Amino acid sequence: MIRTIGHARAVNVLRRGLESDRVSHAYLFVGPAHVGKMTLATDLASMVNCIGDDRPCGECRQCDRISHGLHADVRVLGLAVGDEKGGSPSRTAIGIDEIRAIEKEAHLKPFEGRSRVFIIEDAERMSDAAANALLKTLEEPPEQVLIVLLTSKPSLLPPTVVSRCQQLEFRPLPVQTVAEHLQSLNGLEAARIEEIARVSEGRLGWALRAVEQPETLDSRYDRLQEVWEVLSATLERRFSYAADLAAQFGNDRDSVVEELGLWQSWFRDVMLLSHEAGELVVNLSAIEPLRAAAGSLSGGEITGAVPAIDETLVLLKRNVNPRLALEQLMLRLPRPGP
Repeated sequence: MIRTIGHARAVNVLRRGLESDRVSHAYLFVGPAHVGKMTLATDLASMVNCIGDDRPCGECRQCDRISHGLHADVRVLGLAVGDEKGGSPSRTAIGIDEIRAIEKEAHLKPFEGRSRVFIIEDAERMSDAAANALLKTLEEPPEQVLIVLLTSKPSLLPPTVVSRCQQLEFRPLPVQTVAEHLQSLNGLEAARIEEIARVSEGRLGWALRAVEQPETLDSRYDRLQEVWEVLSATLERRFSYAADLAAQFGNDRDSVVEELGLWQSWFRDVMLLSHEAGELVVNLSAIEPLRAAAGSLSGGEITGAVPAIDETLVLLKRNVNPRLALEQLMLRLPRPGP
């Protein structure tokens, strides 16, 4: 029983490989975070280890232990996955010691299943030494070993690693597909389902996390309120906001990039409302301030905001002084009228 929702092409490629006994020794799953890569990687681990008639059956001991993360032959590595040596989510790279442990285990016979499966999440975060160590295993893969790399940024992986994997692309699911799956869960209001599905941008994993952790959407609403407040505020308030973001950038770049992505989403919704396309708006919980902005800003002001944010992201990527880049953005963004 495949747990993966959607991604029919990738699922079919893996099924055909299993049926013809031509499963690759290494796969590279490429797609946005929380889009379903890990779920299908786990499904693949079940496929190659299942002892049922229709693999994966979802019922045999092998499938059950894999689905619960208990299988001795299926190992997941990643920045957010602590290992037996004390790894923690605060790490910034997957180190060579972890990959060497894979090398050692790969040459052992499977302990309880047919195949040893190693799933490496955030594969682009391997150190150079770790990637080079993994390359040796990819070049001379032991029998009964399967390696699955998951990444949202394949360009950051060494070409030599990429070339030795069969690559499968994962695209965001249709928003309606996400909504239909959420509808199968009990206790969710229709309005909540609709907003989660839209905000997820087709990433079912993100949507399910938002269901399990309601504070995710609540926090987003608070941040959207702050966007409106900053837009409507004085230049002094805008510069204070820029200074706070710049300080945050020094410790956590990804969070600042995510924050600017929220601004992009805000102005996209304003643009849609200004063109009377409200059915496509993502941030439904902030619909009133979005309508207010759409009613008070000119078309040129709205369409100029997104490129200004894009250019700021490029400047930050180039290591321009973050405070100057963000203050410049605050000067360029329009101020809604009363």
